[in-house]
Amino acid sequence: MRPLRLTLSAFGPYAAETTLDLEKLGKGGLYLITGDTGAGKTTIFDAITYALYDHSSSGIREGSMLRCKYADDKTPTFVELEFEVHGVRYTVRRNPEYQRPKARGEGMTTEKADATLTYPDDRPPVTKAKDVTAAVQEIIGLDYNQFSQIVLIAQGQFTKLLNASTEERSRIFRKLFRTQRYAQLQERLQAEASALNQQRTAQNAKLDSLLGGLQFSPEDPDAEALRTLCAQTVPETALSLLDTLTARQAAALEEAGTALQATEAQLDTVQQQLGAAAQAQRLAQQLAARQAELVAARPALDAARAEADRHAGDAAQLDALTAQVTQAQSALAAYDTLDALCRQQTEARDAARLAAAQAQKRRTQLDSLNAALAAAETELAALANADTRLLALQNRSAQLTQRGEALAKLEQRLADCQRQAKAAHKAQENYRAAAAAQDEARARRDALERAFLDAQAGLLAESLVEGAPCPVCGSTHHPARALLPHTAPTQAQVEAARQAAAEADRQAQNASAAAQSALATANEAKTSLRRDAETLLPERFTTPEGTVPLTFALMTNVLAEENTALQAAQTDCKAQCQQAEADCRRKAQLEADRQGKTRQRPALEQSASEADRSAAAQNASADALEGQIAERRAALPYPRRADAQAALDKLEADRSTLRTGMDTAQRKLKQAEQTVAAAEAAVEALTAQQTAAQKELPARSAEELTAQQTELTAARETLRSREKQLSAQLLPNRKTAAQYRAAAEARQTLESRWQWVSALAATAGGTLTSKQKIRLEAYIQMNYLDRILRYANTRLMQMTAGQYELERIGAENQRSQSGLDLGVIDHYNGTRRSVKTLSGGESFKASLALALGLSDEVQSSAGGIRLDTLFLDEGFGSLDEESLELAIRVLSGLTEGDRLVGIISHVGALKDRIDRQVVVHKARTGGSTVELRV
Repeated sequence: MRPLRLTLSAFGPYAAETTLDLEKLGKGGLYLITGDTGAGKTTIFDAITYALYDHSSSGIREGSMLRCKYADDKTPTFVELEFEVHGVRYTVRRNPEYQRPKARGEGMTTEKADATLTYPDDRPPVTKAKDVTAAVQEIIGLDYNQFSQIVLIAQGQFTKLLNASTEERSRIFRKLFRTQRYAQLQERLQAEASALNQQRTAQNAKLDSLLGGLQFSPEDPDAEALRTLCAQTVPETALSLLDTLTARQAAALEEAGTALQATEAQLDTVQQQLGAAAQAQRLAQQLAARQAELVAARPALDAARAEADRHAGDAAQLDALTAQVTQAQSALAAYDTLDALCRQQTEARDAARLAAAQAQKRRTQLDSLNAALAAAETELAALANADTRLLALQNRSAQLTQRGEALAKLEQRLADCQRQAKAAHKAQENYRAAAAAQDEARARRDALERAFLDAQAGLLAESLVEGAPCPVCGSTHHPARALLPHTAPTQAQVEAARQAAAEADRQAQNASAAAQSALATANEAKTSLRRDAETLLPERFTTPEGTVPLTFALMTNVLAEENTALQAAQTDCKAQCQQAEADCRRKAQLEADRQGKTRQRPALEQSASEADRSAAAQNASADALEGQIAERRAALPYPRRADAQAALDKLEADRSTLRTGMDTAQRKLKQAEQTVAAAEAAVEALTAQQTAAQKELPARSAEELTAQQTELTAARETLRSREKQLSAQLLPNRKTAAQYRAAAEARQTLESRWQWVSALAATAGGTLTSKQKIRLEAYIQMNYLDRILRYANTRLMQMTAGQYELERIGAENQRSQSGLDLGVIDHYNGTRRSVKTLSGGESFKASLALALGLSDEVQSSAGGIRLDTLFLDEGFGSLDEESLELAIRVLSGLTEGDRLVGIISHVGALKDRIDRQVVVHKARTGGSTVELRV
């Protein structure tokens, strides 16, 4: 990674937008960043790290702390870095969260933190801070922790790794080399070993539970051995006993089943013989019953035949009755036609009466409508002027409202006039007080001036010297000098009195002017108030004798009386307006009703006429139907329909009686014949069944068969109980044997895995007996440290002229967990000692060598990433001239192969040795500027 262009805006001490064209520094060699203390040298590294990883170089300053305090509020805060990786250029821009002025309106708003990464090709830019950081890590191949250790070694970080404890150094390596995965492996191995041990315990408990649930008889030959089975028993021995037990129980179950089948077969034979005997007895009883039924059915058959012969001649009489019924039904239809005509006549009469009633109703409605129209006309005449009256009242209300507003303005004028009168009175009081103070100040000033002049002789006398001439009389002899009074004022006191008198004069003049202005304003306001009052209320403030004197009390009373009268007038006007509005609404309603009723009158008149015509037509139709009814009634055989219906009913009853007798005789004959036939067939069938049953009767008696049945039933129940008991033992034992076999195999597999996992956990956790206590993660970190020390010692030997070499100190005993401590070998005297005994300059060289070694190792372990730039911040001030030269020589060696090394330092010797420089200047007005010298 090589930075090409860096832009800072309102960032750190850089108030304005500042751009560094780092590409001008070239691709290799050393360059120096120098300048005033606090000018912002380290901020350049902070900006690079912040743009890439959203962190400062030291990790101390957060993004929100990087806003420049000297920048204008409108200047945005951001960092933009153009960098190159493997010949491809990228641009990243990032800004922290800060306060800026609102685009609209006043006040401040929060500018949210944001970031953008732009690719050189057509790929869309990456936005959002976390996504940009992830993309940068993918491009460079380093995260922030690795970058801060191998690319940018920040101020104060040199000795951090050198003097760190084992625990601190372990945490550093864990971040840089991601060795936490080895610690996680240790924990996973330990957790799995513990879990496997718990599973072993649970599996043994399961085996004990299975073996304890075996079911067998106390008389079993292996009963004692079966009771002693447990999880510790050899699986082959336990399985042999289980297989023998289940085989023995299966044989006993099969034997009991065979005996049960034989007993059930004998019981079935006995039950069949008992059933045959019972069947023969039932058949004999059924045959006797059927023979008795046959004997009883023969007389009934003879009687039914005689009754059928008696009704044989009734068919001709039935046909004659049927013809008479048909003729009577035809005659009855004429009565239906007559009834229909009568109903039509009745309906016509009813319709005529209904039409006459409707005509009378319409005439009644017409009379009511005419009366309502007359009443409406009368009421409308009384409300004719309602609209005019309402308009006049509304004008009156508006006038009263205007008068109320005028009274309110007059009240306000009165209040203003009273306030101005009070202000004038107060201003006069202030003037009188100022005048009194003026007189007092003038009197004090005059008194002090007189006293001061009176004391001038004493002052001159104090300065006279015998033999020297007097400035007043010229005499050189001064026998009676004037004395200076003790109460004589000084020149300062007189001057102060004069100034106080002048101030009192000024205040008195100001108070006089203010009083005159306030009085004039009050008089003008009172004149304006009187003018307005006479205009609005001339009858209250003018009389034939002249004007009425205006006082505030009189004005207050007059306004109160006028407001009371106004409120009464407004209340009365409001009531009259409401009544007038109600009258207008009533007038509009009456006019609408009148129009509606006027439109209803023609319809009612036409409806009455149509009802009269309909009544006349219906009466004419009823008269015509009456003639038709008389003609049809004369042609009927019976005067009434009931007589004709009675004759028809009698004929139908006679026909039904005759038909019923014939049908009953035939039905009884058929039933009797069926009964006799069924009885004869049943007797024949039962006789055949009885003959067959007699052949199958057993040789033994029923009592003997019943006794044998009871004996066999008891034997069957005994065998069933035995079979059930054996099944209850065999089935669970077979299931237990299968479960035990599977559980034993699972325990064997679990035991094997637990043994090698436990061994791995002990090895990774450093808990092996008689072995060095080194955990897996510590072992990996020790190897990293050894490789780092190989890189570091190559440079340390150069910087110390072969005197010092760093070494890793292992664990002192097998009980401690260490191995990352550092020591130093002094080749000049052959001693080994702690790195903490090194001097300041020696510590810096050792720290620099260790940091560079760490950079090489991290770069190597990160997949062979090539870093084109290295930054070092401070630390060279503790080196002497020779050590500085050696350090510069080592750093120059880092620049081989197009590698650029940037150094931040105040050391003057470096300015002479390094030509390419970035110089930072601090401005007196705040903010910093940067200059590139190539």
